[in-house]
Amino acid sequence: MDAQRALLDELMGAARNLTEEEKKGYKEVTWDDKEVCGFYMVRFCPHDLFVNTRSDLGPCPRIHDPKLKESFEKSPRHDAFVPKFEAELAQFCEKLVMDLDRRVRRGRERLAQEVEPAPPPPLTIEKSEQLSVLEEKIKNLLEQVESLGESGKVDEAEALMRKVETLNAEKTALTQQPQNDKVMMLAQEKKMALCDICGSFLVANDAAERTQSHVTGKQHVGYGMVRDFINEYKAAKEKAKEEERLAREKELEERMKQREKEYDRRRHTDSRDTDRHRDKDRDRERDRYRGRDSDRERSREWNGRVYRDGGRDTDSRSRNGRDGSRDKYHDRSRSRSPARHSYKRSS
Repeated sequence: MDAQRALLDELMGAARNLTEEEKKGYKEVTWDDKEVCGFYMVRFCPHDLFVNTRSDLGPCPRIHDPKLKESFEKSPRHDAFVPKFEAELAQFCEKLVMDLDRRVRRGRERLAQEVEPAPPPPLTIEKSEQLSVLEEKIKNLLEQVESLGESGKVDEAEALMRKVETLNAEKTALTQQPQNDKVMMLAQEKKMALCDICGSFLVANDAAERTQSHVTGKQHVGYGMVRDFINEYKAAKEKAKEEERLAREKELEERMKQREKEYDRRRHTDSRDTDRHRDKDRDRERDRYRGRDSDRERSREWNGRVYRDGGRDTDSRSRNGRDGSRDKYHDRSRSRSPARHSYKRSS
């Protein structure tokens, strides 16, 4: 019926049975709606694996539609939704496996229990009397066997030993008690084995046909798919983490190399700047010394010029001084001359 319904939905649409009024408020379902099974979209739905088995999960409450799955696979948002759906499916499957492993542990504990037989009940009075008679006969026969052996009558001794063995068998049958049903059931379970994949009880050393039938059964195959998916999902997750770690390490290494290059570039730039500043300081110092030398040279030239000019002034002043003294002397001489002052010296 589900297959036929899906075929009709594919041919005529999911709204084929709706009236015109119902179609007005009808909204077509898309793969990203909450009503659609994401497990079915990305991998498999566990509800479909155990139909009509002891592990049957019942029908899935969400929509399984091949057309929606095809639409999902062609959607440009496919890669963005796959991790989300796979994570939800892995969480659901892990819960299934945890419950199954709990049942497996309980089954193993039951199989590992030691079967302790119950103590035998006391013998009845009749059986006790029979047991006493048998023990007395066995004792007498053993004494006779010993006596015949000492006399060298081997054949007669062997015949009596066979009678002793027969009486011992009767004694064992008289004392042995039948096992109860519980002990027999536990002893039977000791011959059972437990499947590690699906947790089913198996008969140890069973026929190959029965073992093959179990391996190809829905429950075993279904739990095998669930366990394989969990292992694959965990391996992919670990691989992604490892790739992410390697990418971070590579990025960190690239950053370190870039920083080293930047540090070397800055160091070379600073070295060039330092050399440039050192050269400038050296040039300024050289210019300063040159300026000082020029100042000294100009000072020397100036001092020499002043010295020479000062000597000439001194000579001129000296000459002027001598000439002036001479002029003053002549003036005084002229002023004292009588002829010049119009009087005669008295005789």
